[in-house]
Amino acid sequence: MNILVTGRGKSGSWQIRGEQLGAAIGAHVEANINSVKGFDLAVVVKRPRDDLLERLRQRSIPVVWDIVDAWPQPHGNEWTREECLLWLDAQVDKIKPFALVAATKAMAVDCERYDLPVLFVPHHARPGQRINPIRARVKRVGYEGGEQYLNGWRGKIERACAERGLQFEINPASLADVDVVLALRDQTGYAPRNWKSGVKLANAQGSGTPCIVGREAGYVELSTSVECWADDEAELAVALDELAPQYIRQAAQIAMLDGAPSLEGVARAYQSWLSKLAPSSS
Repeated sequence: MNILVTGRGKSGSWQIRGEQLGAAIGAHVEANINSVKGFDLAVVVKRPRDDLLERLRQRSIPVVWDIVDAWPQPHGNEWTREECLLWLDAQVDKIKPFALVAATKAMAVDCERYDLPVLFVPHHARPGQRINPIRARVKRVGYEGGEQYLNGWRGKIERACAERGLQFEINPASLADVDVVLALRDQTGYAPRNWKSGVKLANAQGSGTPCIVGREAGYVELSTSVECWADDEAELAVALDELAPQYIRQAAQIAMLDGAPSLEGVARAYQSWLSKLAPSSS
């Protein structure tokens, strides 16, 4: 089966779900593609362009829509569940996908309403990361991602770090350079709590860096049971104290490395699922 993986090619989600995962399943990967001739199946990542959908329809190429991070942001991050589902209904009606790919198990459950094949595909851990050396003392706390998503968390994090003599860094060069990494978000709407992928946790696991995470579906689903949880400032303080002993962080690293979603493992499951779609799509 000749599979096309395409998208707009601008987001971090495209790099992970398009470039990296698409290559790993042996697909033809091309952002903003013009000619779609010769493909049996098209995986479109995030928000497909109208002209692309029209060209795929003209050639009767079935579309698998990877919904990762596709809702309008930032305002969609405050939507209720009902608002999120209304948006999703409209998109499914517009795209008319043959099958759906969900970024979390919670999203996959929400997609069952369409009576279409649905696969939960977690974000894999970033390939080629250095493994955290687990230093004797916690000195540096890191956060990867857009600063805007911290919002009210930033002051709380800075206070908790200052009280413990810790340095807080945003977007360190490598997760292995910090002793603890945070995956915290200020948005409280349905989509960020239930549809956001667990990529920050996956990367922490892949580098063996002890992690403090919020109780979002993407993190709960990928948990290896050694992560620390924080949804408010008091829980953040407790979590930082819990991770202070080196032996605690060493034990956490073993479990995290063992449970990290690898590119190879995710690709095998994805490729197997796509291959089963082939008879119906031919």
